[in-house]
Amino acid sequence: MSHAIAIGKLIRSVSMSPNHHAILIEGPPGWGKTRAVDDALRDAGVQTVHLGAYSTSLNFYNFLFENRDRFIVIDDTSGLLNDSISMAILKAATWQQGGRRLIRWRTNSSFAATQEFLFEGKFIIICNSFPATADGDAIKSRSYVRPILITAAEAKKLLSFAAEDKNWFPNTEVARTVADFLSARMTDDMVSTISYRTLEMGYDLAKDHPDDWQSLLAPKIPQCFEDPLSVVKSLAEQKLKVKEQVRIFEEKTGLKRRTFFNYRNSALAKKTD
Repeated sequence: MSHAIAIGKLIRSVSMSPNHHAILIEGPPGWGKTRAVDDALRDAGVQTVHLGAYSTSLNFYNFLFENRDRFIVIDDTSGLLNDSISMAILKAATWQQGGRRLIRWRTNSSFAATQEFLFEGKFIIICNSFPATADGDAIKSRSYVRPILITAAEAKKLLSFAAEDKNWFPNTEVARTVADFLSARMTDDMVSTISYRTLEMGYDLAKDHPDDWQSLLAPKIPQCFEDPLSVVKSLAEQKLKVKEQVRIFEEKTGLKRRTFFNYRNSALAKKTD
């Protein structure tokens, strides 16, 4: 079952449930969590409001009051999940006692919209990782959870599939080349570094700079490349044909043929000194 379909089913259940009020979508950045949620909401015909990119605890409290009967999307809102007051508010908003979800602002502030109110809304919370705190665990236990866990093998398939989508990449030949380049460097440790976003960046570079895009993209994934001079020296010791050395060099370093010869000439010059 695709993530969008699964999330859609959860949205329909939460929308109708008198007891469950939140869905938590958790997974590494850049792999389409927000897109899957948007697709699911569109297919389910559910109207939502989105909390902004940044929120203080007071802003969050007032936002919930203003949207107390709405379906609210919280998407990696900076500061909220790491703020103890905001998490306490979210905990109160996701669990009812005596059939009610009562939220209170316990400090005297003229900026609070009200001192307390009944909340009747629903949540979708999208994040890279949800806090493993007492409040975080409480909220998670009260929520439907859809983890978006990506292995290296799955990531390679997703990159390949995306590269064939003309809505994303009109020049699918270029997109496939970039996807193959990234897939060759994909490991389980790289899933949070290489993603759809990396594919999009590589595609733009490959269109604009067909001879240099690999080296321009390399700093986005530096830990997956080997030192080019070391690679050149190792290949020379293996006494492979130059054409084969170039191929292996490009795969291991992400650099182009002419860069291979620059390093090779440099290594030969040092050897004769």
